[in-house]
Amino acid sequence: MSLPGRFLAELETCTPSREREQFLALAASSENAHLKSSGPVHFTASGIVIDASGRFVALHHHRKVGAWLQFGGHIDEGEESFEGAARREVFEESGLEDLEIVGNAPFKLHAHTLNKNFTVCSEHWDVQYLMRAAVTPTAPTDALRLSEESHDVRWWRLDALPAGVVPDLVPTLERLRT
Repeated sequence: MSLPGRFLAELETCTPSREREQFLALAASSENAHLKSSGPVHFTASGIVIDASGRFVALHHHRKVGAWLQFGGHIDEGEESFEGAARREVFEESGLEDLEIVGNAPFKLHAHTLNKNFTVCSEHWDVQYLMRAAVTPTAPTDALRLSEESHDVRWWRLDALPAGVVPDLVPTLERLRT
């Protein structure tokens, strides 16, 4: 009993690490660990979106989280991969769809506890992809659209991030500046 094939294969391509082993253990625990219906601890998928120049990152100010973060969320029934779910979430939350995956595997695996605004979920085990958009913004909202899940959505310079970025995302974004 484990996750369907493509989901498991995506996790197996990650660089060996403690996180990878933990994610593989969750994947082995249930064939539905990728679905919200599997319980309060489950996988999610997200996309950290940089612009074509690599100098900007698109973030949204999430209503439930109350902070700036990457686009992402739950995997829908019938989806066949973390990457596909991440692409769908980025499109739904930003309007961006012409995206290139940077690298050959998920960029980062990140498990986090959720705040009280999430009533059904207690932890998201997020499979994160680094994605490059085909646009270089000249204004903060170029090529972006606001979704009902967000207070705001915009491009930020990697060297001038806004106050209120979810703290565990900051080191990841700082790594992208180099």
